[in-house]
Parts: sequence; structure tokens; C-alpha cells
Amino acid sequence: METKATFSIDELEFVRLKIPHLIPQELIEAVKGRTFSADQFLAYQSEQIENPYNFLYVLIDPEKKIQGYLWAELNALDQTLFVNTFSIAKDYWGKGEGIKKAIGFLATLQEKTGAPRVLWCSTNERFFIKHGFKRSKITLLEYNPN
Repeated sequence: METKATFSIDELEFVRLKIPHLIPQELIEAVKGRTFSADQFLAYQSEQIENPYNFLYVLIDPEKKIQGYLWAELNALDQTLFVNTFSIAKDYWGKGEGIKKAIGFLATLQEKTGAPRVLWCSTNERFFIKHGFKRSKITLLEYNPN
């Protein structure tokens, strides 16, 4: 059964999170291609809270309920901002409004950090290209000797 979002995407706001365990487990588990468990993610984020290069934000509604999260890291050497994961409640899936909200927020975060570029890995290239992303000159390669 599909539910309707109580608030519009425009009413949601990104807020930096200092208590990772507040993120609903289903939002972490909804990330496609994830190679870590929700527990591993939360343990890692708890260790990284004071790391100035680690950015964990939640997307909250006016009632302060978490509707999504975005995790990015800043490369200390070249200042590239790398988006590791973005997840949004299923109520906000459908028309790409969530990704547009994330893109707007990333522009602000990029300006705040002085990052010359933002990189984002995805298993859904066509979706991101549709929303203004370009294929990077940097190629992501995977090595697995097994």
C-alpha cells in the first residue's frame, strides 16, 4: 500500500546530524548497491562525528521527522566533495524531486566547503544524467581478484 507524503519536498530541510543512530534503518537499507550493513554505517558515522571532512545530513520535515539522509566526504588533498549515499523516504520517490532537492543542497555545500567539484557514484547512470549530471572524465574501476 502506497502512502502519500504529508509534506511537500519543498517543506523538507537538510540539517547536519551529530547523532547518526537517529537515521531510520530502512533509509540506510534502501540504498541500492550498498556494501555495508546499517549497523556498520551507524558505527562508522559515530566514529566520524568530529571529522571535519565528513558530512552527514538528514532531510527533515516540519515535524522534525527524518525523511532522508545524505552522506558526503571531502577529500583533504584536492577538496573534491564525494557523495557516498543519498536516501529518501519512498513517499518522495517518483518524479525526481528528491534528487533535485539533493542537488540544490549540494550546490550550497560545495560553496561552503570550496569544493571544486562534486562526484557521485551511482548504479543508475541514466537517472542522474536525466537530472543534469555529466559523465566524469574520472573513471571508476573495480578490482576484485576473486
